[in-house]
Amino acid sequence: MTTTADDTEDARARLKDEFPRWSIIRTDIGKWWATRGPLTREDLSGVADVSADTPEELAEKIRRVMSDDG
Repeated sequence: MTTTADDTEDARARLKDEFPRWSIIRTDIGKWWATRGPLTREDLSGVADVSADTPEELAEKIRRVMSDDG
């Protein structure tokens, strides 16, 4: 399936709605990234970024990071 620019923007918007404190990026080669910051001193030991091949996988990884944060 070919991903269009509209598909990418729709997926990015859904991720931003669910994870407003994360920056969502899709690279030119199709990799998805999420970063958060700046992190507080207490957060420095936590995960600041995750990557995935699909927006769904990225959402799962962000949820996992957030649940590990407590």
